[in-house]
Amino acid sequence: MKKRNYIIMGLLSGVVYSVCVWGFDAYFLQQYNAALPWMKFLVGLLPVMLFFALVAWLSSMINNLISRALLWMAAATGLSYLVSIFTFQGMEIMLKNAFPAISSYIKYIVPVGIRSRLFVIIIMSNILFILGGLIMDSASDAMITSQGVVGWLIPVLLCLSFFAGAGYTADSNFNTELRNHIMEVDAQIQEISELDLENLSERESRLIRRYTKLDVDLNIPRRLVMGNFDKFFSQSEVLIKIGDTWVTCSALSGRVGTCRNISE
Repeated sequence: MKKRNYIIMGLLSGVVYSVCVWGFDAYFLQQYNAALPWMKFLVGLLPVMLFFALVAWLSSMINNLISRALLWMAAATGLSYLVSIFTFQGMEIMLKNAFPAISSYIKYIVPVGIRSRLFVIIIMSNILFILGGLIMDSASDAMITSQGVVGWLIPVLLCLSFFAGAGYTADSNFNTELRNHIMEVDAQIQEISELDLENLSERESRLIRRYTKLDVDLNIPRRLVMGNFDKFFSQSEVLIKIGDTWVTCSALSGRVGTCRNISE
């Protein structure tokens, strides 16, 4: 029964980690017309759940505290690398296959920027995985011995909170800034599409000039794809499908620069 509870806790930890590293990202991307916003979450959820279940099962068979901590450290380091590869190389491959017309504009390989952020994720994930992994023993025991719901729910939630923190760390270092670029570009297009063209302020006139040369109807449905970005994740190229037309807009720290039509 204890091993079964460990596996259940592992599966729950995998769900919580996936929601924090990809689920919230997908939710916000969906609100801002991103293309295939749930792809990372749906593809990554099951493998991450199985990974956590395997590590939890192995942990249940280790009685030595130090050995158990080392197991969770290895798991944190390995998963951090896998998440990095999936988030960038994996997404680049999937998006190129999904949108072959713009495949040459999609490039997610920025080794310097990814490595520097990966180091932070590995360190924080190691700490959080060790704490979550060690508390998992208490949570598993509480599921067996507790007489009431509160008695086992509190240690279970405490355990899951550490894996949620690890997922949040990965999201904030890998996804947040790239997501913000898409959100800012979409918000600006939405603002322009709602303007009264007869009464434009100076700022609105400058904004609309970036898009009028594209000769597209900004009121029709659109889908946004992250094209590429620099090593600091501060400058990017966002690809936008408006109707049957693909355009690209540069963005610097959330501010849209030049836009051009790439369908011709």
